[in-house]
Amino acid sequence: MIGVLIRRTRDVAVDSFRIWWLAPVIPLIAVLPEFAQHVAEVRLGMFDSIEQARAIANDPTRWAFGYAKVAGLVVAILAAIRLWAAHRQGASWWSLKGIAWRVLALGIGANIAISVLGSLLESAVAGLTDTAAFAITSLFTLATLPLIILVVAGFAGDREASLRSVYITGWPATLRILGFSALVIAPMMWLHTLNHQWAMGAPPVLLWALMIFDSLVVGLLAVGWGTAIEHGYRPLGDDDRSDSVSQTGIIVPT
Repeated sequence: MIGVLIRRTRDVAVDSFRIWWLAPVIPLIAVLPEFAQHVAEVRLGMFDSIEQARAIANDPTRWAFGYAKVAGLVVAILAAIRLWAAHRQGASWWSLKGIAWRVLALGIGANIAISVLGSLLESAVAGLTDTAAFAITSLFTLATLPLIILVVAGFAGDREASLRSVYITGWPATLRILGFSALVIAPMMWLHTLNHQWAMGAPPVLLWALMIFDSLVVGLLAVGWGTAIEHGYRPLGDDDRSDSVSQTGIIVPT
């Protein structure tokens, strides 16, 4: 089992890069809005100095591009999940026929309900000690983690998933998703932050090179995160790569 987990971890890393030539439009969904925001930031003088960066951090123009960036990041993550699920179904990644729409709707509805309950819970524990409030909210978060699996199951085309199944068998998948996601997010966010530090006060040529590089980092973050989620969701025993995109480089269209 340890060996399978190690191979799956390796697959997350390798497949995160493989997407760039299998379906380059997916990382571009995240890269282009990120670069557009960087163009706005450079024109606003954000990288002239730390003081200027703080002054325009909440600039409406920057935030307008920021919303587009977040949207692109989310769409790219979901598209990456769909790509790896679709090739196991022998479908094109852009095909929506393989999505388990009922499960997806159930997952979205359940997570919306949990968000509302979470807000009510925060108000309810406001009068408690910090320790008690933290303990209660942490337990609530832990207890509702498998509900995220329903959304992933929907995109992965798992029509057998249900509220009952995610609480009975969904815990290992939840832990794998969290672990693989951390392996992707931690280094990419570290590099993203470091890149902004390098950009402060940099000459124009270097600054634009760093902006391009940072946009690519965000693209890798998006597809890597989506890959981590899909590979984490899939049972460890499901490691037959004989029909994998990685073997042929081809996604069979429907």
